Amino acid sequence: MNNHVNTFLDVLEQHGLIPGEIIADGNLHRCPTESKPGKRNGAYIAHMDKPATLWWCNWETDDQDTFCIEEKQTLSLSELSAWQERQQSIRRQREEECARRHAEASQMARHELAIGMICQPNHPYLRRKGITAHKDIRQSKDGALLIPVLDEFGQLQSLQRIYPDGTKRFILGGKTAGGQYIFQGHSDKPIAICEGFATGSSINMATGWTVYVAFSANNLPAIAKIVRKRFPERPVIICGDNDDPGRKKGEEAAQAVNCQLTLPIFQNGTGTDFNDLHTIEGLESVRSQLDKALARQHGLVAMDMSDFLSMKIPDRGYLLSPILPVQGIGILYAPRGVGKTFAALSVAVAVASGGEVFNWRAPMPKKTLYVDGEMPATSMQTRLSSIIGGMAAPPQALKNLSLITPDLQPCAMPDLSTTSGQAMLEPLLKGVDMVVLDNIATLCRTGKENESQSWQAMQAWLLELRRRGMTVLLIHHAGKSGDQRGTSAKEDIMDTVISLRRPREYAMAEGARFEVHLTKARGILGDDAKPFEASLVTEGNILHWHVREIEDVELEELKRLLGSGYSIRDCAEEMGKSKSAIHRLKRKLEGIV
Repeated sequence: MNNHVNTFLDVLEQHGLIPGEIIADGNLHRCPTESKPGKRNGAYIAHMDKPATLWWCNWETDDQDTFCIEEKQTLSLSELSAWQERQQSIRRQREEECARRHAEASQMARHELAIGMICQPNHPYLRRKGITAHKDIRQSKDGALLIPVLDEFGQLQSLQRIYPDGTKRFILGGKTAGGQYIFQGHSDKPIAICEGFATGSSINMATGWTVYVAFSANNLPAIAKIVRKRFPERPVIICGDNDDPGRKKGEEAAQAVNCQLTLPIFQNGTGTDFNDLHTIEGLESVRSQLDKALARQHGLVAMDMSDFLSMKIPDRGYLLSPILPVQGIGILYAPRGVGKTFAALSVAVAVASGGEVFNWRAPMPKKTLYVDGEMPATSMQTRLSSIIGGMAAPPQALKNLSLITPDLQPCAMPDLSTTSGQAMLEPLLKGVDMVVLDNIATLCRTGKENESQSWQAMQAWLLELRRRGMTVLLIHHAGKSGDQRGTSAKEDIMDTVISLRRPREYAMAEGARFEVHLTKARGILGDDAKPFEASLVTEGNILHWHVREIEDVELEELKRLLGSGYSIRDCAEEMGKSKSAIHRLKRKLEGIV
């Protein structure tokens, strides 16, 4: 028995509780904690007879658990029955204790609000956050803002204190689950749901919408359900913080009530919530982003023809002329081992530096994000260093080109075919002109590759990036047929489809040597649309591309075959062309000679 007591004491002390003498009567007993020995913010329930069981809770850390000395699988049927009865007793007492503490916290919250002062408009927190003193909040003598936490029916259940330095604390023992604070707005406008008080204030100031503050990301789904139940016809927007909990729980809340999740996007500076956006870029930026989120939720906008034709729509221009327009979407595919990553990296360096690659030129340097889904970091470093050296990229290319590579991430690479994976990439898209995704197979892992339906979420995201002004280049594998692998629906929205193919005469020792064919090219005509051959040449520690027109390669091959005594028929068979095509090449060859 004494051994059990000592074991229980060790467990309680490990979790910051100071029980004194353990009373093992199966009832709940409050006790002090190490952090606040003058208060009883801990509790335990102890049973000493077999199976010896201990439940404990530290309300300072919101931590609780049940501990049993005997392993459950070693208990007899009667002992197991006794253990189950104890679990029920512990659960009942725990719920009763929580209810008592919630009631005490609610009473304390009412008292603090009653004696609190009217909030000062120049409070340091409000001033720093750029928000006003709302009529329902109070201020304590020590300068803390007192924010009411209301239940589903508008009754006070707890209180949040926000100190001048931004530290936030809830009343100990208060119920926060399902807790909300409401900024009332116009009844004919949408409802926003967000995490924090300052965020809610900024949204309300920017839009005039009613805003429900959930106080935490974990509480977003519960508040969304309350709001939807109360206002089934009102548009609802979940305004999540742009971090992992905000994205995950925001998406869960949006799915639970079938509404739109929006996250703040920053063009200048960095931040996570809409109050950060307010303080960095102004209320107009908050209003604009929320209006766009609402438009996406409402649906389509139609313009009459006269309005549309009178609009001043700027020319798209090119990021990489003539194949990748501004706000363009392209795909580059090839069989394994052809050298598509070398080609994709070279395109990224050219765009970032305002340089040239193959027969294509970037008019000016543009900020580029390269997302690599499979290469080892050391291989990527070696390749990129050699390519930059060979292309003589200026110093600004190193600043304009950013790389995400798997080996250097603190977590698994995102699945970009899901909204949560797309949201993970969102903070890194600020100011980006072009995104290279290398490759689809590793970065888009949800759904079936051959089903067009599985591509829809990715397609919607690509169109959204285009709408926001970004160009996207996808890197993909070719299938056995030589076409891009999977559903052909991928090509529906593409401006440019680039196919890299092995030349007929090719040896593995040649490395990256391929033909470049444009199989879809909106607005690309004449010589710009002609295929060509590119080969990667190594000189010391640098790599550079050597480009030849396909026709020049064919003329060279025909010259070699004719010189070896081949007939026209033999040349046609060897080169995979018709005799008439060989005759045309021969006439051109004779003209050159």
